[in-house]
Amino acid sequence: MHPRLSARSLLGLSFSLAVAATACGGGGQAAPPAEAPPADSAAAAVPSAASSAPAETPKPEAASDSAASADAPKTEAKAASDPNAVRDITYVVVPEGLKISVAGVKFLASAVAEQTGGGWGVKVNVDATSDDGNAHSLTKPKAGPLAFAGSVIRKGKSESEHFGDERAGDGEQSVAGEKAVKISRTWPIKGVHALAIGDALDLQVALWGLGTDADSRRPVKQFFHVRVQVDKGKPKAIVEPPASASGK
Repeated sequence: MHPRLSARSLLGLSFSLAVAATACGGGGQAAPPAEAPPADSAAAAVPSAASSAPAETPKPEAASDSAASADAPKTEAKAASDPNAVRDITYVVVPEGLKISVAGVKFLASAVAEQTGGGWGVKVNVDATSDDGNAHSLTKPKAGPLAFAGSVIRKGKSESEHFGDERAGDGEQSVAGEKAVKISRTWPIKGVHALAIGDALDLQVALWGLGTDADSRRPVKQFFHVRVQVDKGKPKAIVEPPASASGK
């Protein structure tokens, strides 16, 4: 059985992470405002690992030029042997969502609000492709590779309602070649109510594990955030880099 972390403790995790990332592209959106630390253990498995291993460190996309490419094999070799090795992450905001590059894998993350349980929920979609021509491995428990945690501010309430995942199972999802692996997961998770008018969601998304194989997999704790504010009409789900990616 995997340990469970409360969302509150998860949100209070202090990651030794200095992040800088680029938010550019078709969308032209600026880096997101500061938010609470990500949800890793949010799912449960990621969480426990998240409390001891430092998070990844995104850096400007400019770093992904020929010089960075030359150092990539060394970086991945170190990451495979050192579970605490820092990995580079780059973010690019595009009309389709958010492009994320980390550890030889390219992700395209998006989200859409959906009606559920008498209120509103969110469907998170991620397409993953190999960016270096090699095969990669994602940890895939029963709920899938994505780990959820975060908070909801309910209308009329002075305190946030925190939530976090619990990991069950330990499967594997392979990412290889140019064909995209499609990953989807919906919120709310078990035990959390859907959003009503006036509610606001801060959903922190993590990966339970990413590596070149099962032995080298480790969490991507600061993957991305999804924000939803419910007013009248259909709400919009906004996908953005974690607050740490602003470099502040």
